[in-house]
Amino acid sequence: MEEKDKKTNQNKEGKQKENKTSPEVKAVNKEADKAKVEAKAEVKATNKDENKAKTKVKKEKKSKKWIIVVVLLVILIILAVLVLYTSITPRDSVNNLFTNLKNGNKFMASLNIDYDNLISVLDSTIVQQNGSGMSNLEKECFNELSWEITGESVENNTATVTATVTTKSFRQVLLNWIEKISEVLENQDDISTEQNLQLLEESLTEEDVGTTQTEVTINLERKGFTWKVIINEDFIDAIFPGLNQVLDVMEQLSNEISETNQ
Repeated sequence: MEEKDKKTNQNKEGKQKENKTSPEVKAVNKEADKAKVEAKAEVKATNKDENKAKTKVKKEKKSKKWIIVVVLLVILIILAVLVLYTSITPRDSVNNLFTNLKNGNKFMASLNIDYDNLISVLDSTIVQQNGSGMSNLEKECFNELSWEITGESVENNTATVTATVTTKSFRQVLLNWIEKISEVLENQDDISTEQNLQLLEESLTEEDVGTTQTEVTINLERKGFTWKVIINEDFIDAIFPGLNQVLDVMEQLSNEISETNQ
């Protein structure tokens, strides 16, 4: 019995001690809990920052991968073009040139000829800085163009291609043009460039123009990875048949008039 009472007294003393120290314990526990919450928040913030950093790194890696893919594609395209053009023959180059002239693709035609130099033979004022397209007037020059390639000869970096070329009779075109200009000048002292070009375009579409067939030997020179047509008198006569004849006559008349007026 005494032992039981002793234990009971010990329990009471323990509870009393616990009650005496519980506010301090609670305070310590509260601080510990607060520290734990702060630690968890700090860990969470750190994890969030790490996740952001990881996401940023992933995006940068993905972006770099796309850049690498694009660069590789560009390189492959360039290599494909180089292979294509190194395999093109002078015959192919002439065929491509005529096809692009007829289709009105100035940019592609320029790969195989000095296009501005070619068109300026007709009249320097019609050379248009309009990207890869041709003006309506330029298209009218070549819309009747047809050809048959009959031979090819290659020697190192030079070559010749023989062809039969059919296109508008530019002798008649120029005669029509001169006639139209004369009619205009009967009623006015001068003619504007715009009006002049409009008359030229009308002259190209006249029913009496017709076509002319010319057999020509076309000279080419390798330039880089392709072949370029050399513009000479024979080529001009094939593309603009009869044009030089009329221009020569006009030049002679102009010289005679100048000499008479002196």
